[in-house]
Amino acid sequence: MNHPSRRTFVKEATLAAGAIATGGRLAAASQSKPISRQTHPQEWRNKVDGMSYRQLGSTGLMISEIVQGGSGPMNPDNYETFEYAIERGLNYFDSGYRYGRGKSEEALGMLTSQPGMREKVFISTKLSEYTDYLDRHCTEIFRGLPGEKQEALRKKAKDLIAERGVMRPGYFFEYFPRHRAAINKGYLSLVIRREYVNQTKFHKLMKERLIESFEVSLKRLRTDYVDILHCPHGGRLPEELEDPVIPEVFEQLKKQGKARFSGLSIHNDPPRMLNKAVELGYYDMAMCAYNIVNQGTMDLAVENAVKSGVGIIAMKAASSIYTPHKALQPIQDWRIQKLHHAIPEEMKLPVKGYLWALQNPNLTAVISEMWDRQMIDENLAIAGKKVDLQII
Repeated sequence: MNHPSRRTFVKEATLAAGAIATGGRLAAASQSKPISRQTHPQEWRNKVDGMSYRQLGSTGLMISEIVQGGSGPMNPDNYETFEYAIERGLNYFDSGYRYGRGKSEEALGMLTSQPGMREKVFISTKLSEYTDYLDRHCTEIFRGLPGEKQEALRKKAKDLIAERGVMRPGYFFEYFPRHRAAINKGYLSLVIRREYVNQTKFHKLMKERLIESFEVSLKRLRTDYVDILHCPHGGRLPEELEDPVIPEVFEQLKKQGKARFSGLSIHNDPPRMLNKAVELGYYDMAMCAYNIVNQGTMDLAVENAVKSGVGIIAMKAASSIYTPHKALQPIQDWRIQKLHHAIPEEMKLPVKGYLWALQNPNLTAVISEMWDRQMIDENLAIAGKKVDLQII
């Protein structure tokens, strides 16, 4: 490893830490009193020697420390690869319609529909249609407005983003191409919805759309229920979580036995979003961005969530120090060196990112996108491994 001088490393890390600390104060100030949730008994699936498991909050689900993401690797051409991961003790698979326009769900259904396989794993999927439908609806309204109205709405959205500091340096980190555009679109949809959307009509149409899309997901997954259902998929701002249609859909599907527990995934403004999810009380778990560069803003929010019984699965644990997206390369060197300093041991960067995150006992698992047996072996090898993290 090529280490910078200690002076250079400390200087760069300190500059980033200053911005992160501001976000940490914001997150702490917005925390709410923990809500008590029903605690379910522990539930084990596919317990295998050599794998370590942790409980997913009050759900009681005992999850492998490494879980499989579905946004890239899971497709109908290679689903059989993940039989090997299950043999190694992995027992949680994430999916969603947005991944390959349903191909991820289709492949997972092909995998878990094999005899005896569904009982070995926990399955999650996402109501990706929530933000998709919301944005389509608001875009149609926006395009029908005169130019001066459009500019006024754009300004309101921009001002709200600036007021909240959502994309300020040291707090916001790009995890995928057009990440900034997604946040801008979310806030523009918010201001359009506040001024121009018929809430009663929208509520009815949205609920129907979400139920219909979920039924299609179940068919692709070849199952009659999922263990975790996420909504929104990639929540962008707290007002989305406050939409009353979301708990109504959760309640209906839980009563029907089609979704056991409720969750959400968070890339954007994660401490504020996680605190809001805890405050609302109807989320059982959250899959949120947590890594060595946003830890300063996230630790208090994660601790608050866990005290409330909300289970946390870390995503983007490696994305802060490694990315396959050329548009986001190169990664700033201070991030990589910070991780190397914390864990001097030689190993691949993404694996080290996962290992670093798993040292936090408040996390249940980290989500990884493993493509083949070699990656499965490398990632699962760190399950249960403890290291003494080095600090500056």
